[in-house]
Amino acid sequence: MICPKCGEEYEDDMQCCLWCDAPNPNYGRVEEAECKVGSVQKRNQGEINGFDYLEHSDEVDFAQRTSGYVVFKVAKFEFVKTVVGMLFCLGPFLFSVAAMFFVEELKSLWPLWLLVSVCFAICIFVLSRTVLAVKWYKEKFVLKTLYGETELSFDKSVFAEFGYEDDKGFSVCLKKGKWSFVLREKTFPEVTKMLCRIYDELNPKDLVLGENGSVYAEFKPLKRPVAMGWYIAAFLFNILIGLGDILVSDSGKAAFAFLFAAIVLICAFYHLSDVFEIRWYKDKFVLCTRFGEKAFSFDKSELQKTKRDEKGALMFFFKKDRGSFVVDERVFPEVAAMMKTHYGVE
Repeated sequence: MICPKCGEEYEDDMQCCLWCDAPNPNYGRVEEAECKVGSVQKRNQGEINGFDYLEHSDEVDFAQRTSGYVVFKVAKFEFVKTVVGMLFCLGPFLFSVAAMFFVEELKSLWPLWLLVSVCFAICIFVLSRTVLAVKWYKEKFVLKTLYGETELSFDKSVFAEFGYEDDKGFSVCLKKGKWSFVLREKTFPEVTKMLCRIYDELNPKDLVLGENGSVYAEFKPLKRPVAMGWYIAAFLFNILIGLGDILVSDSGKAAFAFLFAAIVLICAFYHLSDVFEIRWYKDKFVLCTRFGEKAFSFDKSELQKTKRDEKGALMFFFKKDRGSFVVDERVFPEVAAMMKTHYGVE
């Protein structure tokens, strides 16, 4: 907060200026506007009940319910794929160990065999941490791997990080102590959806006070925006390769290099409109992209269209100043839920 009287800076939540005691004109506005921004309702840890979320999941097969919990298992194909992957890595691991210690002709290459054995040992370890089943209780959930079972609670003692992968949907990374586990929507669709709701409700959305006294909530995407640095590096690399081919009079390779450079440039331009933050006000929302900030009202005239992708996720398309912007339900689930209400979309 910048004091309008003396120009000094102090904390936004203070009643008056530290330097001249002038009253803070924005004090109390956050509290007044808190119920108007439309943030998702939050619940305390004591109110979290795993079965509440279970009952609202239409995809649960209740034939898997036992006394006190419900079991979610991976498909047989996923289990077979994990076991086959471990056996595939075990062969090269044993061969490299044998070559390093027991084959005289190959012992001289022991640094190479050591590196190979370590790499495949890591692969075996990672595959062995694959979650094969989830037991969902009222007050906790248990992950079952080849190592045994790990019990996790719904409170903040478990670090949960959410992500989004184009080919596998949501992924939830759970960390307890030194161990990490990854649950993917493709493998455990019901569990990932319930965990996403639970851990989101345990982390209240902070309201931000803008410079002009306006209040908004910030929403970050589950999917990380594409890094432009890689596109720039790939573009410059192909340009340099093309120029080098021209110097050696190889016009064919130069044409291919410039073609790849053009493709990279088009892809980079396409990702410039990716939304990397959404600011939600009580009367509008702002999409933050590399093109700048674009403000939209809740008037349906600014909503170009809506459609669902092949997995059923809803996408909202907006157009402004000759630019098109997409809000994907899988990337911004909270915002998409509020947009459904404001725009009357089912």
